[in-house]
Amino acid sequence: MPDEGRAAWFCRKAGDLKQGMYVLAVSILKNEADVEDAMQNALMQAYQHLDELRIFDKFRPWLFKILTNECYHILRERRYDEDIDEITLTCPRLDADSETKMYLWETIQSLPEDYRTVIVLFYYEDMRISDIAQVLGASADTIKKRLSRAREKLRGLLDKEDFV
Repeated sequence: MPDEGRAAWFCRKAGDLKQGMYVLAVSILKNEADVEDAMQNALMQAYQHLDELRIFDKFRPWLFKILTNECYHILRERRYDEDIDEITLTCPRLDADSETKMYLWETIQSLPEDYRTVIVLFYYEDMRISDIAQVLGASADTIKKRLSRAREKLRGLLDKEDFV
């Protein structure tokens, strides 16, 4: 860990990833209260287990893995089953004035969870395949296949609406 101290280092690194954490949690949970709970719990767990992180350059995928696990825990715990039309959350990273970007974000949100998550991590968070594999606990080949299928499904949805 750098010389600045454990708490300061953690706060700085976690603060830099806050928006990305939010986007990932929204893509899985689709509920503002659950997103906030997942982020808070993930940050607490990460700080409590910071000593277990061996390679500090891997903080981002490590934290995203903790967040993903927490999101899935919330889904299992609450037996979440809401229709996408009932909940509309906007992605904070997108320009709210851009109708095209909002339509794309909404279309991504309509994808099945596995596809939605890889799309968000790859395109919105600029994560490498290997890091996504680590976050989701899958092999790199599985992530490549899932990303390819997600692109195909997304392309099909966008073609149906004459988007492309």
